[in-house]
Amino acid sequence: MLERILIAGSGGQGIVLVGRLLATVAVETIQHVTFFPSYGAEVRGGASSCQVVLSGREIASPLTEEPDSLILMNQQSFDRFIGNAGKDSLVIVNASLCTPPPGRSCVCVPATDLARSQGSDRVANFIMLGAYVSRRRLVAPSAVREGIRHLLHDKGADVVDANIQAFNCGMEHGS
Repeated sequence: MLERILIAGSGGQGIVLVGRLLATVAVETIQHVTFFPSYGAEVRGGASSCQVVLSGREIASPLTEEPDSLILMNQQSFDRFIGNAGKDSLVIVNASLCTPPPGRSCVCVPATDLARSQGSDRVANFIMLGAYVSRRRLVAPSAVREGIRHLLHDKGADVVDANIQAFNCGMEHGS
């Protein structure tokens, strides 16, 4: 088993947070996991991405030129990284902020619109993570929910609940 995931968006969208969560949860059931964040100096609004590699064998490099899955949160990230997608790559795009060209096979999830309807566009990242988990099923959804509880416990119960609700929403929209 080998799954190479690229998550990209702009600073402030929680790209690194969901990548770190995915890697942390995967460590419990997948033998080899790497997490490699990358963000610009601007932090908010600048480019942000991370790569997560899940493997049953040792991982030679935490970076890949052709991800198996791409989670793209905005148009700038789509334009920058879509050329790295292979013909069989799973490409999940935030359709609220990104319009893939005709003919490009993508899973379009209106994550920002869905997040706003839930009260905060800050949870769009967890909607996208839910869409990914529903498609790939490499980690248990219950483990992700528990990971959210653990990762965000110091933010308060309302924040934890909102992010779990967003993750569940993404699970429904991703399948």
